[in-house]
Amino acid sequence: MQFPTTVSSRRGPASFFLAAVLLAFSAAAARAGEDPSSERSAPEFYVGVCAHFGQGKGIPANNLALMEAAGIRSLRDELSWGGVEQQRGRYLVAEEKSATFCKAAELGIEPMLILDYANRLYDQGDRPRSADALDGYAGYAEALAAHFGRQVRMYEVWNEYDIGIGMPEPFRKGGSPQDYVAMLKHVFARLKQSAPHVEIIGGAVTPGGVRRGWLEEALELGLLDHCDVLSIHTYNYGSPAAEKTPEAWRDWMLQVDEMVGKYSGGRPVPMYVTEMGWPTHAGMANSTPPELSASYLGRLYLLARTLPFMKGVWWYDYQDDGWEAEHNEHNFGIIRPDLTPKPSYCVMADVADLAARGEYLGRVESEDPALWILKFRLDGREVWAAWSGDDRPRQVLLRTATPDEPLVVRRLGNRPVERGWGYRPWAVKGGRAPLAADQAAVVIDDRPWLLCGGMETAELVRASTSLGDVAEP
Repeated sequence: MQFPTTVSSRRGPASFFLAAVLLAFSAAAARAGEDPSSERSAPEFYVGVCAHFGQGKGIPANNLALMEAAGIRSLRDELSWGGVEQQRGRYLVAEEKSATFCKAAELGIEPMLILDYANRLYDQGDRPRSADALDGYAGYAEALAAHFGRQVRMYEVWNEYDIGIGMPEPFRKGGSPQDYVAMLKHVFARLKQSAPHVEIIGGAVTPGGVRRGWLEEALELGLLDHCDVLSIHTYNYGSPAAEKTPEAWRDWMLQVDEMVGKYSGGRPVPMYVTEMGWPTHAGMANSTPPELSASYLGRLYLLARTLPFMKGVWWYDYQDDGWEAEHNEHNFGIIRPDLTPKPSYCVMADVADLAARGEYLGRVESEDPALWILKFRLDGREVWAAWSGDDRPRQVLLRTATPDEPLVVRRLGNRPVERGWGYRPWAVKGGRAPLAADQAAVVIDDRPWLLCGGMETAELVRASTSLGDVAEP
C-alpha cells in the first residue's frame, strides 16, 4: 500500500525519515509472509489504535491497509460475549470478523480483543456475578482464545467496568471494584490454564474511576495478582487548558504509577493506556482543533516513551464514528468515515516507527520548562524530537562536532527537508555576522520537529521565544 502523503511523494536523497518509512514497509511485508501461528515476542512499546470492526463499522481491508501504511502496531477491538454465545455453550465468531483480526495479525498489527459486555443468558443480562455467570464468561473467553490461537495474544477483561457503558438500561450503573476483581480472578485462572500464552489485561478503568479511587480500591483487593498488564483510560480533553495537554497527561501518569506502586510489592507494573485522544468536534468548550489534536498525538506518543512503565498507547479511535460536527463521539478518529485522512493520520505515520522502535536516550536539559527536546536512537542514528509545550514558537540554536553530516528536519505531518548545518544571524546583524559552520537554528512550535544528522555530537546552545534574541551573543 502506498499512501502519497507518507510514501510515494517522499522521494528525496539521503532522507533518514524516508528510509525509516521504507524500512517499516519492508518489515511489514516480511511479517506478512510469516506463519501467523508462530510465536512472536512482544515489542518494547505498542503504537495502537482502537477500532470498531467488531461492531461492523469500516471497510476492513482498506482500513487495515491504511493502518499498516501509518506504522500502527496494534488494534484494539471487541467480539462481544452476547454476540459470540447466543445459545448456552455454543460459540460462534462471524467469519468476516474472524478474518479481519487474523489478517491484522498477519500484517503485524497485533489485535487486542476486549472481553465485553454482559450476556442476556446469564444473570438477567447484568454483569456476571453468580458462579454460573462467571463460568459462562470464562467459557466465552476460552472459546475466543481457542478460536484464534496464537494469532490473538492480548485480551482485555471488560471495558470501563466502573461506569455503565455497554450495559442494558436496567443495569446502567457502575460496577463495584469487588465484583470486577472477582470476575478478573475467575477468568485469569481459567485462561492461564487453557491458553497460557495469552496476555491478560486488567483494569480498563475510566479516568474518573482512577481519580475517584475505584482503581485504588481494586488494587487493594488484589487486582495486580490476576493480570499481566494494567490498563487505564486517560482522557483529559475536557480539562482546563493547562491540564489538557500531553505534558499534563505525563505528569498525571507519573502520579498514577506512584499510586500503583504501593500495591505491587516493589515490582514494576507494566501499564497500557488503551484509550486516549483529543476529539476534533467543533464549537464546544472541550473541542480540540484538528491541527492541535494532531500535534497532541505526536507529543503523546513521544512522551509515553519517557515513562519506563508505559508499554503502549492505543489512540481512541482510528475512524470517526459519524459526521455530526459538534458531537465528540463522532470525531475521535484519525481518519473520516469515508477514509479521508485527518492531520492526525499524517502525524501518526511520521511518529509511529520512532515511538515503537526508538530507544529513548533522555531529555536535553534546558532552563525553559516548556521546551521539550527528547533524544532517541533509531537504526543506529540519533534523532531529536523538539517542540514547545505552550503556544509560543521558539528558536533553538544547536552546535555539532560533525557538521559534515547532512541535517534533516521534519515537522511531523510534513515532508522532510535536508538543510545542512551552518548558521549566520544576518537578519539581526545586517548581514555582517560571520558564518558558524558547526551550528544550526530551527524555529519549533507545538508540533514535534524531528532532527537527524550530526545529532550524536550535538548540543543545545540556547533557545528563545523572542526569535531575534537567539542571534545575540
